[in-house]
Amino acid sequence: MKIKQLKYIGLLSLSIAFNSCNDVDINSLPTDFVSAEESIQDLNSATAASNGLYDLLYRRDYYGREMIVTPEVAADNILVSPTNSGRYLRQYQYSILPTDAAVEDTWGNLYKNINSANSILAFSSSVSDATSAELNEIMGHSYAIRGMAHFDLVRTYAFPYTTTDASIAPGADGAGGHLGVPLLLSYGQARFAVRETVNTVYNQVISDLETAMSLLPATAYDTRSKFNKTAVQALLSRVYLYKGDYPSAYTAANSVIQGNTVSLGTNATYMSNWDGVMEEDILLQLPAFADDNNGFDALASIYINEGDAGNGGYGDLLPTADVISLYSATDVRSNWFRVEDGQTYNFKFPLSWTNAIPLIRLSEVYLNLAEAAANGGGSITEGRNALNAIITRADPSASESTSSGAALLSEIMLERRKELAFEGHRLYDLVRWEQTIVRTDVSSPSTISTITYPDHRLIWPLPQTEIDANDSINENNVGY
Repeated sequence: MKIKQLKYIGLLSLSIAFNSCNDVDINSLPTDFVSAEESIQDLNSATAASNGLYDLLYRRDYYGREMIVTPEVAADNILVSPTNSGRYLRQYQYSILPTDAAVEDTWGNLYKNINSANSILAFSSSVSDATSAELNEIMGHSYAIRGMAHFDLVRTYAFPYTTTDASIAPGADGAGGHLGVPLLLSYGQARFAVRETVNTVYNQVISDLETAMSLLPATAYDTRSKFNKTAVQALLSRVYLYKGDYPSAYTAANSVIQGNTVSLGTNATYMSNWDGVMEEDILLQLPAFADDNNGFDALASIYINEGDAGNGGYGDLLPTADVISLYSATDVRSNWFRVEDGQTYNFKFPLSWTNAIPLIRLSEVYLNLAEAAANGGGSITEGRNALNAIITRADPSASESTSSGAALLSEIMLERRKELAFEGHRLYDLVRWEQTIVRTDVSSPSTISTITYPDHRLIWPLPQTEIDANDSINENNVGY
């Protein structure tokens, strides 16, 4: 298998398609496929290819479901229903193997995004009927998505940047010295790429996002379905936070907040904002519509038995009693939880198939600023104000924080769990905080209830197919 790219684009879908297998017979490709050089020839085809990048984000094995669900089910917000349909059992039980389809498919889909972005960067510059502003915009999307995909790969398949335990991550030095993931930065890059250090990957991610900011427009897209400057800057605040560069995280988050391009929303509008496509508190989302959605593979379908729009679901993954207990009766977010036929479900995404998937919310940026400030990256007062904005919007009767130091950081960690629950942040947060996962509500007595940091299972192995095929990668992550 793997990150070898095939240079073909399907004209019928107008999005870039790559096959990741080394032994594919390119002569057997369908007749509606042509070379990338021939496909990206004018502004229309370049724009269609750029739009196709966002279609790839929506695939089930990326942000369509996997990248959102696994960090929740592998932590302490979710338990697997005793009557489940067999999905996410290995993620829940920490029995993931290098040969698992989820490991392979997620790796493959993220590199498909990267390969597609590289092709657009390689061939869109030769388009003759586009203005420089139009070409900048197309390339800006490619840099943004390439940066995001590399970041998602390195936080899934490698321990965090700040890891110091070399026994679990050889080379770890607190500054990303251990191995991360391969970087693919050009069209037609060598078939087999080496694993770069986490530091090298982060430097490239930051470079790509900064380049994207310089190229993309400041104006938001309809339904905020694509990156603009503000959304990229918000993602940078997340990347810097994970890196432990708190001054940069604070600066990026503060710039987004001070820009006032998005409303945080109010207590009165909070719940309705989750009903379909988000209109407040959103910087980047993947909209879903009645004629364009993932159906039973939709994110919400794994959580609820039936959506408010009448679309069915599996109801496989249930909110833990632990997470439900965090919300007071006066906290508007307590309305996410509903009892149906005697079972409590997570209705954060109530329409099931036609709920947008939030990728970057302004609420997260507020919490990024607060955490960065609590770690010495900026004004403690402003950090506390940002935290209180999230607390009091959810519950106007709640007491505001007056804390500092470790107490303030603890409050921020709690509020991140409450506000960002079920959106794909929980496991990543716990791992970068170097915290032990404690599950007080589990599916059965045999369920793993404690995962002590730095258990090797807190990150995924590289796919065995990659190890077998790529002579530049001879060993998997420790423990696999």
